[in-house]
Amino acid sequence: MGSNFISAREVLREIISRFGLRGVHNLPVYDMLVWMGHALKHIGGYQSLETTTKTVQIVNYTGEWPLDMHAIIRVHGYPKFKNMRTGFQVDLQEGEVTIEYDRFPLDEDGYPLFKNDPSTIDAIVWFVGWYLAIQGILPNGRISPQYCESKWQWYCGQARAEGYVPSIDQWERMVNTFYRLIPLDNEYDNEFYGQSSREFLERDAINGPSLFN
Repeated sequence: MGSNFISAREVLREIISRFGLRGVHNLPVYDMLVWMGHALKHIGGYQSLETTTKTVQIVNYTGEWPLDMHAIIRVHGYPKFKNMRTGFQVDLQEGEVTIEYDRFPLDEDGYPLFKNDPSTIDAIVWFVGWYLAIQGILPNGRISPQYCESKWQWYCGQARAEGYVPSIDQWERMVNTFYRLIPLDNEYDNEFYGQSSREFLERDAINGPSLFN
């Protein structure tokens, strides 16, 4: 995707490097990915999306939305159809339809890509650092939760000032899409071996931990 985007995997590497977390046992990698979604929600910065098409199987008049879908544009050949939370219905009992939709750009491993804005990335890094500090995970307590929070607040303000702020409905859909895209298999275990436990992989991302209501 070029230098305009940065993978959530790269942001994880930056967090681990910045806070000296390489080799820390049972680092909650999955939770850290969820916290990135929380940070996006509070920043309110609208991520750049890309338009794509996909062939969807129809069974009993019903098709499922792609996991990476942010917003539907059209179902080709079916201008009127019924939207549901996890799918849609069209006047076709069995077969295939092509849908056009906006989605999060993904890297080659299926990780969501962020717009590579320095203030946004710094805000995300310090937000995750804040959560880690509260849980006592940062090595030797060198960085306090209060310090991380102050850095998060500053960079969050910078990111908000520099970006487009979406409506409540838009950022709710954006963040929910991000949560769905968090890899739930062992892909990141290979790189961060020994730093995450299986319990984190089995949690529901939508119900991930939050310090906010």
